Amino acid sequence: MALLLSLSACSATVGGAIDPPDGPARAPGDAPAAHPDAPLVVRPDAPLAASPDAPLAAAPDAPVPVLDAGNACRPCPQGYHCGTANGLPVCRNDETGIPLFGHVFIIVMENLSFSTLDEKDNRAASPFLHSLMTSAAYSTGYHGVAHPSLPNYLAMTSGGTQGTECDCSPAGQGSCNDLVCNAILHSCSCANPAESIADELEAAGRSWKAYGEDMGAPCNLADSGGYATRHVPFLYYSGIQSAPDRCQSHVVDYSAFAQDAPAHVPEFVFIAPNLTHDMHDPVLPGGKTNIQNGDSWLSSTGVAAITPLDAYQEGGLIVIVWDEDDYSGVFDDDDPIPLFVLSPYAKTGYASAVRADHYSLLATVEDGLDLPRLGKAGAASPLSDFFPDE
Repeated sequence: MALLLSLSACSATVGGAIDPPDGPARAPGDAPAAHPDAPLVVRPDAPLAASPDAPLAAAPDAPVPVLDAGNACRPCPQGYHCGTANGLPVCRNDETGIPLFGHVFIIVMENLSFSTLDEKDNRAASPFLHSLMTSAAYSTGYHGVAHPSLPNYLAMTSGGTQGTECDCSPAGQGSCNDLVCNAILHSCSCANPAESIADELEAAGRSWKAYGEDMGAPCNLADSGGYATRHVPFLYYSGIQSAPDRCQSHVVDYSAFAQDAPAHVPEFVFIAPNLTHDMHDPVLPGGKTNIQNGDSWLSSTGVAAITPLDAYQEGGLIVIVWDEDDYSGVFDDDDPIPLFVLSPYAKTGYASAVRADHYSLLATVEDGLDLPRLGKAGAASPLSDFFPDE
């Protein structure tokens, strides 16, 4: 199994099976028994909430985290201390309590208000996401920071919108201004020199990749079919875009994820589904068909490809987040949007009403990977309440 970073996460493995919720946990071999309050690791084939429109078959038992043989943390880096989360030993940030993760996976979906997802008809259309409300943690108070899409993607990866006010192109025609950068026109070029989390990761010797579904060629700077460059923010950072080798080795088609897993999973993974699977198309944002498509993709492909990996089960973090609300602020400038958190270290069945946004997410990822805070993430409160007290 893959080792966690030598100066990061504490040792935690996942294995064996579980008995029914009221039965005793089983641990493999001579390993200590799982902590009685440890959550189940979410698996896409685990039973989901019943839905009249989506009958679900029973699934095999899911694995449960168990303590490592030493039942103690490895040496924690400066600013972190040895603690626990769900009974698992893990280094935690001294100030925020965020656990130190071995790998982080961010999946970004499109244009959905939390209230829309929770409508009666849409509950039946999204059995997987609604199952996460009991098997994972989620937010009812999470917000985007701007409109339309692109500024939100830049915010969650660089700590700022970088002055971007439209869905401009990473390699468009001419510079942007109010006349050519608006809701109707946005073919101008808006690559920017901002520092991103990619720069931080490389400076720290960490691995990263951004996977864009239907991208085709690596570092593709042009929209095509279901592929939208505006949903792959790393294409907009000139330090990446202007370095072909760097861009082509880090910004790739989503199909490459299956080639990288399980032996070469980057420590930071950013996933942008295509326009159908991210709930943006084929009808108006918030439509039942869009929600069904995205929920099915997350269940069968997106999350399903991650949860069986050691990279997740050994102290990983998965975040499913939307960029902005249904209609890009046309009717409600600040409607809460969904966010789900899955991790062996996270709470389960937890709904956070704490106000948070994309800067809070970036702060969480940076604290969870022992990286400096970028931009507005510096003053943001991370998602600390998603993880149990020590």
